[in-house]
Amino acid sequence: MQERVEALAQRLREVLQETDGLIPAVVQDIPPQDVAEALTMLDDPAQQALVLVQMPEEQAAEVLDYLEPVLVEEIFEHIPLDKAARLLQALPADDAAQIIEELAEEKAEALLQQMAPPEARDVRELLEYPPNTAGRLMVRQYVRVRPEWTVEQALDHLRQVGPEIETIYYLYAVDTRQRLVGVCSLRELVIADPSKRIEQIMETDLVVVKPETDQEEVANLLSKYDLLAVPVVDELGRMLGIVTIDDVVDILVSESTEDVLKLGAVEVTEEPYLSQTSWDLVRKRIRWLILLFLAERLTGTVLRTYDEEIQKVSALAWFIPLLIGTGGNAGSQTTTTITRALALGEVRLNQVIKVMTREMLTGLLLGSLIGLIGILNAFVWTHKEFHLRLELAFTVGLAQMAIITMATTVGAALPLIAKRLNIDPAVMSAPFITTLIDATGLLIYFLIAKAILF
Repeated sequence: MQERVEALAQRLREVLQETDGLIPAVVQDIPPQDVAEALTMLDDPAQQALVLVQMPEEQAAEVLDYLEPVLVEEIFEHIPLDKAARLLQALPADDAAQIIEELAEEKAEALLQQMAPPEARDVRELLEYPPNTAGRLMVRQYVRVRPEWTVEQALDHLRQVGPEIETIYYLYAVDTRQRLVGVCSLRELVIADPSKRIEQIMETDLVVVKPETDQEEVANLLSKYDLLAVPVVDELGRMLGIVTIDDVVDILVSESTEDVLKLGAVEVTEEPYLSQTSWDLVRKRIRWLILLFLAERLTGTVLRTYDEEIQKVSALAWFIPLLIGTGGNAGSQTTTTITRALALGEVRLNQVIKVMTREMLTGLLLGSLIGLIGILNAFVWTHKEFHLRLELAFTVGLAQMAIITMATTVGAALPLIAKRLNIDPAVMSAPFITTLIDATGLLIYFLIAKAILF
C-alpha cells in the first residue's frame, strides 16, 4: 500500500513537469485518502495546490477532507479565493470549520464571504462554539423523524432526505419543539414491522452531550456505549446536531499525540514536524528544559550536603546512577499507568488512597526483588574489607527498596492530584517524575548510608 502511494507521488511530480491536464487521469479511481497522502509527499505547497486545482472539484474536496488543516492553510495561499471557497463548501461544515479556524482572520472572512450563504452560515455557527468541544465537531445534517410516524413513513422519509445526509447511523425522533425524545438505529428500522410506530421501537434511555462538552469526553462516551454517533442537545433538550464516529477517531489520534508529547515534556503543537523551523522546536522545548534544569539543582544540593560522607566512603558514589535511574524508571512506569487508567475511566479521583496503597504495595514488592539484586551486586563489585562490603551492600539494597517504593507511591499520586486541580495528568511526565525522584532518592540513599555506615 505504501509503495503505491509513493509511486503516485512520484507520478504526480513527473506530470507536474509536463503538459497541464494530465492530473485528472493520474488520480482517477484513486481513493482520496491515498491522493491526500501522496500530496503530503510533495514538499512544495504550490505543487500541492496545482494538483488540487486540476482535479475535479468534487474529488478535490474529498482529498482536502483528509489533509491536516495546517497543511490546507499553506495550500490555500496558492489557490484562487473563489476556487478555495467552492472546495470548502463541498466539505461537511465541521471539517470546513476546522480549516477556517487555522486561517488568518482576514483570509477566513474572505473565504466565508465567497461561500454559498447556507454553507457559510453553518460554518459560522460552528465557529461560535469553543475549540475541542462537541459543538465545534457536530454535523448539523441528520435524519429527523416524528415518534408517531410508522416505520413505513420513516423509510419513505429516509429515501427522500438520504442523499443530503452525510452519514445515516440513527434516526432521531423529535417532538414539535425539536426536542429529542428517542433514537432508532437504521438496523432496527429495517427489520421492524412496517406498521409499527417509531415510538414503539425507539430507545428512550438516551446518551447525549451538550455543545460545550469536551471532545475527549465525547470520544469516551462513544467508546463506552459502542455508539456510532452521539446527539448534541441544548439546555432545553433540543437537537443541535450529532458527533459521528469518524470525528471521534480523529479526536483519539489527536489526544494520544498530545499525551505522548506531554509525557516527553514537549509543548503540544498541531503543525507537522517538517513544517516547523528549528526555532519553533526550540521554543516548544526550552520552557520544560529550563524547569527541569532548575529542579535538578535539588540533586546537586543533596550531593553537596553529603559531600563529607562521600569523601569517607567513595564507593557510595558508584551506585548513585543505579539507584536514581531505577527509581526514576519505576516512577515513570507508575505515572504512565495511572495516567492511562484515568483516560480510560478505570480510576476515579475519589480513589486516591486506594490507588496509592496499591502502588505502595507494588513498589514494596518490586523494591524488595530489585533490592536483593542490588545487595548481591554491591557485595560482589565492592573491593573493600568484608564488613564494609556487607554494610555497603545492605545500604544499597535497602535504599533501592525504599526509593522504588517511594517512586511508585508518588508516581501514582501526582496524576490524580493534577486531575483534581484540572491539570492534564500527562503533564506529570516521565522527565518530571524522574527529576523529582533524583533528588528525593539521593536523600533517602544518604540517610540510610548515614544510619548504617556512619
